Order: sequence, then C-alpha cells, then structure tokens
Amino acid sequence: MSMEFDIHTHSSQGSACSRMTVEDLVQAACKKGLSGICITDHDYCWDPGNLAKLHNESGIQVYSGVELSTPVGEILVYGVHQPLLHLREDLSKLTLRVEELGGVMVVAHPFRMDFGVSTLSREERGLEPIDIEELCRRSVFSFVNTLETFNGRSSWKEILAAQKAAGILGKKGTGGSDAHSTLSVGSCVTVFDYPVLNEAQLVSQLRKGSFYAKKKEETQNVLGM
Repeated sequence: MSMEFDIHTHSSQGSACSRMTVEDLVQAACKKGLSGICITDHDYCWDPGNLAKLHNESGIQVYSGVELSTPVGEILVYGVHQPLLHLREDLSKLTLRVEELGGVMVVAHPFRMDFGVSTLSREERGLEPIDIEELCRRSVFSFVNTLETFNGRSSWKEILAAQKAAGILGKKGTGGSDAHSTLSVGSCVTVFDYPVLNEAQLVSQLRKGSFYAKKKEETQNVLGM
C-alpha cells in the first residue's frame, strides 16, 4: 500500500498568508485519504508535542518542517526541530547545520519567479526564452538535497520545467500542495517507496530518494491558494 504525504502545507497559526487553521488542515488531509502531512509554515517552527497530539486525535501522521526565506529562494527543511532562522543568510552554514542534525533540504517551487503568474508568454513580455540547463547552474541547487517538482500552486509550464531540471540534476523531485486553504490540500503529494511510521523514516526516505511525486488533482481555489 502506497503512502501519500502532502509535505508542503501552511496553517494560519504559523503563516499569515494561510486561510486555514492547523485543525482544518488535518481534517482536510483525512478527508483526502492521505497517510500524513508536513506543516511547513514560513520561518516558523512547530512544537513536536503539539503535532503528536494532532496525530493521536486524527489518526494520520502529522509532522513539521519549515519554509525558510533565503537570498536564493525558499527552502523547505525537514527533520530539524532547532532554530534555523539565524542561518538563512548563509547557505553554507545552514546546509552544514541541517546535515549535522540529520535533516533534509528541498528547494520549494524553484522556478516560480521565472514563470510568474502572468497570462502572457515570456516572449510577449519581452523576456528571453527559459534555458533550463542554465537555471540548473544556480547556486541553490548545490546546497540542497533535492527540489520540489510538483507544487499545487504552480502552472504546468513551471512543473514541467522543474521535472526537466530534476532530470538534469539527477535528483528525484518532491510533491506538495503548498496549500493555504482546505480546497488545495493533497493536490500534489510525495509517495514513499516504503512504509513511513515516524518522522525519522520519512526524512530517511527523502534523503535516500525513496519516493516519487505526483499531481493528484487540480487545485480548486482562487489565485492558486
């Protein structure tokens, strides 16, 4: 039996941009039949004890990560429950610390700024065509374990670019809804190759590449939220 996790979600308790409470998030994940979720609020660390309570009450696995804002883009960190905000400006130190603590780092929606939300093509906006191989030379990819390929708020062009980049970089991409409302939860997921019974097993499979990403459904919301 495959285990599907939405490993990129946001709650209103930790992300001002989210429109759902963590309780609503967990309930939505249960309704979608997910095995578990990771709450990855912006620059905010959840207390593992509070998440364990949600797990016990809901029956699905509830873990936390954090989406760090850095000079080279937003990075999802899993398996670390110590403050990292002071390292956001120094990717070398951040990577070393996450590695020391046995965590994993993933570039969130790596090409969002390149594609944007405009209905006009790059050519129509007077921009040069995107060279994916050139984008793969960005420094952020040398610091992280992998990249997010399926994101519920990304266009298909952005998703296809991320998939191509993952192939060029020789990495397996993750999947997450990036949900800010209950309608989006579970739209994109990470499917693990082996059973996940605790957070350590989830992080271990992310580090080893024992997973694949997929898009389950179209997001049913406004402005990709």
